[in-house]
Amino acid sequence: MHVKRLELSYFKSFGSTTAIPLLPGFTVVSGPNGSGKSNLLDAMLFALGLSGSKGMRAERLPDLVNQAQLKRGHAIVETRVTVTFDLSDVPPEEIPEGAVRTVESTDEQPAALEWEVTRKLRVTKQGTYTSTYAINGEPCTLAELHEQMNRLRIYPEGYNVVLQGDVTSIISMNARQRREIIDELAGVANFDRKIGQAREKLDAVKDQEDRFHIVEQELKEQCDRLDRDRVKAQKYQLLRAELNDKSVWEQVLAHRQLQDRIVALEHQIQAEAQQQEKLEAQLQTAAAELHTLSTHLTEANAHVKALGEDEQLAVQAAIAAQEAELRQLERQQADLKATQQKAAERVQALQTQMVQQQRQTRDLTQQRQTLADETLRTLAQSRDQAQADLSAIREQSQAIATAADAWVQEQTQLRQQIETLLATLDPQRSEFAQLQERVEQIQRQRESQQEETQSLNAAIATKQQQLTELQADLEQQQSTIQTLATQFADTETKARTEQETQTRLQREQREKQRQLDQLEAKEQAQQEAQGTFATRLLLKSNLQGVCGLVANLGRVEPHYQIALETAAGARIGHLVVENDEVAAAGIELLKRERGGRATFLPLNKLRGTQDLPNLNTVSGAIDYAIYLIDFDPKYEAVFAYVFGNTVVFETLQAARRYIGRYRMVTLDGELLEPTGAMTGGSRSNQQTLHFGHGEAGESAEVLELRQRLAE
Repeated sequence: MHVKRLELSYFKSFGSTTAIPLLPGFTVVSGPNGSGKSNLLDAMLFALGLSGSKGMRAERLPDLVNQAQLKRGHAIVETRVTVTFDLSDVPPEEIPEGAVRTVESTDEQPAALEWEVTRKLRVTKQGTYTSTYAINGEPCTLAELHEQMNRLRIYPEGYNVVLQGDVTSIISMNARQRREIIDELAGVANFDRKIGQAREKLDAVKDQEDRFHIVEQELKEQCDRLDRDRVKAQKYQLLRAELNDKSVWEQVLAHRQLQDRIVALEHQIQAEAQQQEKLEAQLQTAAAELHTLSTHLTEANAHVKALGEDEQLAVQAAIAAQEAELRQLERQQADLKATQQKAAERVQALQTQMVQQQRQTRDLTQQRQTLADETLRTLAQSRDQAQADLSAIREQSQAIATAADAWVQEQTQLRQQIETLLATLDPQRSEFAQLQERVEQIQRQRESQQEETQSLNAAIATKQQQLTELQADLEQQQSTIQTLATQFADTETKARTEQETQTRLQREQREKQRQLDQLEAKEQAQQEAQGTFATRLLLKSNLQGVCGLVANLGRVEPHYQIALETAAGARIGHLVVENDEVAAAGIELLKRERGGRATFLPLNKLRGTQDLPNLNTVSGAIDYAIYLIDFDPKYEAVFAYVFGNTVVFETLQAARRYIGRYRMVTLDGELLEPTGAMTGGSRSNQQTLHFGHGEAGESAEVLELRQRLAE
């Protein structure tokens, strides 16, 4: 297997679509500095899905797009790299999916198999970008691409490609690190990583199992508590229903007692009415008797007047007796009237009481009906709530059972995967031994090919004889060539003029290329000169969590560059890291490699800016230094540590009036400390660390030379 073709479109220094065929026997790409040789390796790593941009000599992925495309102002610019592999020599079982046969197989030449990998990077005007992958034109994910590449033992971050500094780093490695490289090349490290991933996944499953056990225990306790609550609720519902039944029966009994009392009162009223009728009849009889006696009395008085004294006395005695009897009858009449009146009042009271009892009976009946309806509604609601609670408990139990089954199934699958991986490790080792045997077979095939070469030499002799015959044909064609000589003379004159123009342009091209190489070498030297040996060692070590030097994280206007670099002092070369763990790892690396000392600024330990006093009343002050530099908000604590409360003044004369109140720096680079110390004078040009100003890109002179070379 080998790379057959590389196609680049607007990638780094390639300003258009360029196809680079890697023909049989290809060994090396040569050219002057800055001609884009290293960009070919960067493009290949880019297409094969290298995770970070640092390995491709770029701070960010958008830096890989041709700068001329970005400066044209298009809304979306795109770079594309396609790598074509020739898989003709790959065993059939290792050929990835999607390989395409480009030539039909014949007896003389077998069919060629090609496999294309394409990566596109689209960058918007706002700076956002998207990256997509494709295999033979079909979109795929990065994981799918790496899976197919692993079958061919192609690793973007492995040792298929040896970059600058890799040989030196391999020489300085210890025995363990070299063993890791050998395992990586043999494919054993991949299985070790899979085993480690399986163990991590198993540990995660065990942790999840413990959490599930805790959740299961809590759910069991909750179910027991809910079961006890359910028993209490059922008991409460039974007692509530019994209480409602008793209340209803109590109202029924009260209603029956009232009805019995009403019937008794009605009987009593009837008895009183009968007694009243009897008393009225007696009263009428007494009145008739009184009237009769009055008549007899009148007659007796008249008769007495007519009688003598004795008879009159007898009559008077009889009258007195009659009057006494009359008074007795009157008293009886009065008693009867009083009794009749009392009976009437009693009857009226009984009627009133009966009406009240009837009204109370109606109220009790309505209350009983209302209470019965409310009781039925309450019981129905309680029944619905109990059914809903029971359904919820059943659903929770079902969910717990389902989760437990899924967890048991997942754990079983993980154990099976671990056993499968362990079972496949030994076959892979045996496959490695088979590969060694295959290398020996290839060597034997090469010896047989040498023998075939000797037979080809005999065929060459035959071809030489054919060449002699062709020379005879050539002499016949010379006559035709002489007829064309006249035409060639005219064309030669024109070609001579074009040759002179071409010579002049080539001379200018070499001169411009030499100038471009000098400028690029100068820029590269300036970039490589940044930082101390310790910081360069840390930046090249690809230590995770290293953000960069303070000088690389901020951009200033050229007008303020001298002042801010003076105010930063030695802190401009400090190294910014994500946290104190990365700083500790960097210190250990410097100790191990004897790389010197470096100062680390962990982002998780630095404090942000404090409220700074207003400078409106300070004459000659421009602003605080931290407000004159452009940086990412997450590095605010870094630049607060670098500059503190340093104030930038226009001139030294304006700053002198505030000595002792602020830490001050002037636009010419004079530094005034709060203690009264003053630093100034001529500046040295030996300082290599500078804050950036503007967007990253090539200088105007370099761009002008590139444009002229393109023309």
